[in-house]
Amino acid sequence: MSPPLHHIQTSPTLPASADVVVIGGGIIGVFTAYYLAKRGVSVALVEKGRIGAEQSSRNWGWCRQQNRDARELPLASKSLDLWERFAAESGEDTGFHRCGLLYLSNDEGRTIPLVQLGRFCKDRWSVNPYAQ
Repeated sequence: MSPPLHHIQTSPTLPASADVVVIGGGIIGVFTAYYLAKRGVSVALVEKGRIGAEQSSRNWGWCRQQNRDARELPLASKSLDLWERFAAESGEDTGFHRCGLLYLSNDEGRTIPLVQLGRFCKDRWSVNPYAQ
């Protein structure tokens, strides 16, 4: 179960200036603004509705590496690391938990791509996809 969404009080007045204006207060916009601000950049975050409570709150929390193109895997892995660290950095319960997906099939044709992905991960990152 996800933690409850908290209403974030915002100002209806835009700042006179900002180094960066981030449009959209979903997870990507919030993380972008957060990490820029941590680096000392002046940021204005603009959202039409509620911060973190629009589409980002309805995606079921899917942060996955499975079934991705091989070129996406380094970024997917980095995003999982960022999610894991964010709760500690922010002091907030994000509800994030590392888990996984299990695919079962009795059709060999459907398992071949999964076996190929497992071999790719093992070769590229020394990950054993079959670890018990």
